[in-house]
Amino acid sequence: MQSIRDAGLNNKRVLLRVDFNVPMEDKKIIDDNRIAKSLTTIKYLLDRKTKIIIMTHLGKPDGTIVPSLSTVPLAQELAKVLKRKVYATDHIIHPSILTKINEMDYGDILMLGNLRWHAEEEADNDAFARELATYADIYINDAFGVSHRAHASVSAITKYLPSYSGFLLESEVTTLGLLMKNPFRPFVLVLGGAKVKDKASLIKNFAPKVDKILIGGAIANTFLKARGEDIGESLYEPEMFEKCEEMLKEFGDKIMLPEDSVKQELENGKFNILDIGPKTVQNYISVLNEARTIFWNGNMGHSEDEKYAKGTFDIATVISKSPGTTVIAGGDTVGFVDSHNLKSGIDFISTGGGATLSFLAGEPMPGIDALENVKQMHFSDDEEII
Repeated sequence: MQSIRDAGLNNKRVLLRVDFNVPMEDKKIIDDNRIAKSLTTIKYLLDRKTKIIIMTHLGKPDGTIVPSLSTVPLAQELAKVLKRKVYATDHIIHPSILTKINEMDYGDILMLGNLRWHAEEEADNDAFARELATYADIYINDAFGVSHRAHASVSAITKYLPSYSGFLLESEVTTLGLLMKNPFRPFVLVLGGAKVKDKASLIKNFAPKVDKILIGGAIANTFLKARGEDIGESLYEPEMFEKCEEMLKEFGDKIMLPEDSVKQELENGKFNILDIGPKTVQNYISVLNEARTIFWNGNMGHSEDEKYAKGTFDIATVISKSPGTTVIAGGDTVGFVDSHNLKSGIDFISTGGGATLSFLAGEPMPGIDALENVKQMHFSDDEEII
C-alpha cells in the first residue's frame, strides 16, 4: 500500500476521501473524533500547497437527496478547526465543481456534497468514479471507516488516479495489524453490544491469538441462552444459537460469560438482563489487571440508561488505567469513553466500527485491497488519466 509520503504532491489537485460520517443533531456535530483524526493528513496536504477536494458520506440517504444530511455543516466545522476558509457545495457531479477547482488557489479546500445522495456510490459504479477522478491528479484514501465497503469513492476510484493511503488509514492498518500479528501477552478481547452476528467472525479469527474473551452486553444473552440458561425476556439472537454452541465448544477455555447480572424486573416475575453484575465485573477486572494488550468493542449493558451503565463504566475505567496497550472501537464504546472523560487513557481509538471488525476478522477490505493492487499500475506524476 503506497503511503501519502510517497506521493508527489506539490501544486497538485488531491481528491481526499475521508469518513466524516459523524453523529449530528439539528445540523450540529455531537462527536468530532473522526474529523479530528483526519487533520494530520489535511494539514500535510496544506503544507504542500495542494488543492484539496474532500469527499465524504453522511448518514444513510440511500441514493436520494436528504437536505438534513448536507455536508455543509461538516465544512463549517472543518473551517472552524483549521481556522481557514473551506468552500462547500452540495453537488457531487456538476460542471460548477470543476470550475470552482480551477478558480481555487493552491492551499484551498473544497468539500463536495454527500456521496450517498448518488446511488452510484454504493454500487461502486465505474462511470461515477471516473467522473470524480476528473477533479484531481491524485487520490488519497483516509477513510478507514468505509474501507470495508466496495464503493465508488473507495474502490473503483483507484482505477483512474494514482492512489495512496492517508495517515489515518495507515495508522489504523498498522495498529490493528499489530493486534493480529504480534500483541504483548496476556492479550484480552472485551466484546459487548447487541449482535453476536457482528462479532462471530472476529471471535473465530482471534480466539487462537488471545488469552481470554470477556463477553457482555446482549451478545452474552445469546451465549447464555444457547447454554441453556434462563435469560427471561432479554434481547438475544436465536438464529445464532448453533454458532454460539460451536464457539463455546471450540473456545470454551477462553470465553468468559457473565456469572450474574443487573435485571429490570417486569410483570409476572419476568425480567430483562440489562447489565453485567458485580461478581462478573470483579471477575473481568481480575483478568484485565493482568493484561498487556486489550481490545474492546461493544458496551457491557444498556449503558444509555445510567441505571445500567455501571458495568460498562467499571470496565472502561480499568481499561483506561491499564499500563498495557489498549485499543477500542465502535461508536457506542468510543462515545461512552468520551462522555465519561476516559478517552485520554486509551492508547488507540479506532475510527472504524464495522470496518475494524471486518479487518480484525480477516475479511476482505475493498478500499485497502484497491490501494494494494494499484501499485501494479505504476502511475507517474505526469501520467494523464483518460
